[in-house]
Formats: sequence, C-alpha cells, structure tokens
Amino acid sequence: MKNAGPDAGPEKLRRRGDFLATARGVFRAMPLIVVQMRERGGDGGPPRVGFTATKRIGNAVIRNRARRRMREAVRAMPDDLLLAGHDYVFIAREDTAQGPFSQLKRQTARALEKLRAGEGYLARARGAKRAGAKSAKSRKQNKGERP
Repeated sequence: MKNAGPDAGPEKLRRRGDFLATARGVFRAMPLIVVQMRERGGDGGPPRVGFTATKRIGNAVIRNRARRRMREAVRAMPDDLLLAGHDYVFIAREDTAQGPFSQLKRQTARALEKLRAGEGYLARARGAKRAGAKSAKSRKQNKGERP
C-alpha cells in the first residue's frame, strides 16, 4: 500500500497514535465490521487505512483471517469511497472471519457511503459513560437501599 503515484491507493496507518486519533472521530457499525473515520485537518494527501481485530473475536488465526478479509474488501472498493485527507480504521467483529465475503464487501461499502454522507456517529470520549449508566460504586450503594 505504499503510495507510488497520485492514484496508487490508500496508505497504511502505522502509529498507535493515529489509530487512537481516528477512534475519536466518527464511526459506523455494521454486523460484520466497524468503520471509524477522521479528517486529518488541512492535509489533502491520500487516505490512510488501518485494520484491527481484538482478542475478543478469537485466536491469532481467526484475527489474521479477519484482517486479511477486511483488507481485501477495502481493496475491492471504488476509490471514491475513501476521501483524501482522511484516516480510516476498520475493526473486525465476531463474524468477520466466517461471514459471507460478499456481505462483508457490501457492509463495508455501505458504512463508507454513510460516513461520506455525514451519517456517522460521534465517538464517545474514552472512559465516558452511557446516558443512564451507573458506576459500580453507586450500584453497590443502591443495592443496600432496595425494599
């Protein structure tokens, strides 16, 4: 994915900080894949992409298969779905490695279309709680107050 010319395709995200910065952008979750996106700010360079699969989805063989499938799905996408000057992180979900590849490609394209149209969701700040969520401490305190 090294950029050999103006239309050579996306570059790779390599640094952890770039992955974390992208996680603070917008995202779109689909059943087989989660796509995160952020604008790099003033940089009109080629899009950069990164792929990740957590240990939660399985052992190393499954994680590597999921990453390979995501890479191929993105490679097969039309070039205009990835915006110049943006970073993208593709996150594998539990069924990414086993689900039908045609469905993975379709969901990846749909997520990218939604993000491009501004229909992504803002990421929560790391450590932020959901609305109405209680901390473990408040749950313990309330436990003793039940009738």
